[in-house]
Amino acid sequence: MPSRKPRYHWLVLLLGWLLYGPLNAQQPTSVIGIDRPGSILFVGNSLTFYNNAIYTHLRGLLVAEDPANRKAIFLKSMTISGALLSDHRGGLMQLLDSRDWDVVVLQGQSREATDENKAQGFQTATRQFASHIRKRGAEPVLFMTWAYAERPEMIGNLAAAFLRLGHDVNARVIPVGLAFERVRKSIPGVSLHHSDGIHPSLEGTYLAAAVFYSSMFGKSPEGLDYHAGLDSHLARQLRQAAWQTWTDYQEVTTRD
Repeated sequence: MPSRKPRYHWLVLLLGWLLYGPLNAQQPTSVIGIDRPGSILFVGNSLTFYNNAIYTHLRGLLVAEDPANRKAIFLKSMTISGALLSDHRGGLMQLLDSRDWDVVVLQGQSREATDENKAQGFQTATRQFASHIRKRGAEPVLFMTWAYAERPEMIGNLAAAFLRLGHDVNARVIPVGLAFERVRKSIPGVSLHHSDGIHPSLEGTYLAAAVFYSSMFGKSPEGLDYHAGLDSHLARQLRQAAWQTWTDYQEVTTRD
């Protein structure tokens, strides 16, 4: 079997195109892995629950699409402040048995995927959880976290680590971190981080929700009338950036 390393090297080189190249606004011909989900469980920590939780703003986008989605699509999160992904082992098993889930989102600590002291544990937990999730008829997806405000260079290693792990466990990666980097470059003056430089601001959480909408439902959120209290023009720019990031990432990662 040929080595995977050249493919990863090629894809990492293409991250520059994905982040800074021409914007692609066309809808992908297919959305890998998951039909339109009717239930989504978010598993993570404060990166997920800040600003009243990502799923709250995802729900806002879905209801803006169709008010019937408020009841048609069930969203829930299980979060522990500061948790490693492995800290959810007991709680996740219990929640997986609580109902029939379509999608389970896995989110670790902000640097867990790349920290030399934590990466192995993150990979092990991801593989184990993905197996359990699939045995219960759901699909695991990986939440690519973002770089710190003062360390934007983190995104290269984060993106490569999630790309590799998503390929290894055959799971979709939600490229939130790449959307943060796109906005940092394309919309000057927007702060996507809380004052601590790690957690998301409301703008950051809203952007993350728009990336999840784009990737899980295969539609552009650009025209949706949900702003989360943000300036309407800025909110539209963030929704557009989310869709552009997802379509570009989809094109790069599904090439033969």
